[in-house]
Amino acid sequence: MKCLPVLIMLASLSAIACAKENLASVPVMREVQFDACHFRLKDAYGGDLSATKYSTPAQANYSANFHPKAKRPFETSIQFSCMNPVTPEALSDRAGIIMTSHGWALDRSPDNIGPKTQHTTFQPLNGKGWKGGGVTQDDINGDEANRRRVFAFCIPHGTVALCGVARHVAYLRKLKESVLPQTVQLLESIEFIGAPANAQASGVEAAHP
Repeated sequence: MKCLPVLIMLASLSAIACAKENLASVPVMREVQFDACHFRLKDAYGGDLSATKYSTPAQANYSANFHPKAKRPFETSIQFSCMNPVTPEALSDRAGIIMTSHGWALDRSPDNIGPKTQHTTFQPLNGKGWKGGGVTQDDINGDEANRRRVFAFCIPHGTVALCGVARHVAYLRKLKESVLPQTVQLLESIEFIGAPANAQASGVEAAHP
């Protein structure tokens, strides 16, 4: 019978650990407003979302460890900027995307695609009442063991666009531990607060050939 208190204590510790794990996975709505961009997102990773107070132009930042059990864990940081007003040129420059008759697609201009070794790929984004996109590109310089995959994106919303860059979604030598799926899931949970201005004024929604 002496073992009973020990077993009870171990069971209690296990229950506490499970409760903490479940608590961490419960999505939390986080909201931020900066410049003309006001939005909220559903965060299931215990991250932090805040606007910078002293940067010019204004920015917001989100950071979290999406895959803490990875063999090579890292924190993913997303830096948001607000394009106001947005232009097709800005979307191409910031996220490598262009509007076509079939929707958002990769802007295949040479300056945007880069060399084949960068493996530039298009990633569509679809959220509540909006569509956007972005691109992934691989590092081609520096220490091969530390080369990373970056993801840049833009989400047009009327005459403005919420753009951003996640400078680290994977180590190229650990692509199976890529957190691009988690990054996309986080971004697609974004809900804009407030009605968008007339998008036609900027020409962003106009189809390009």
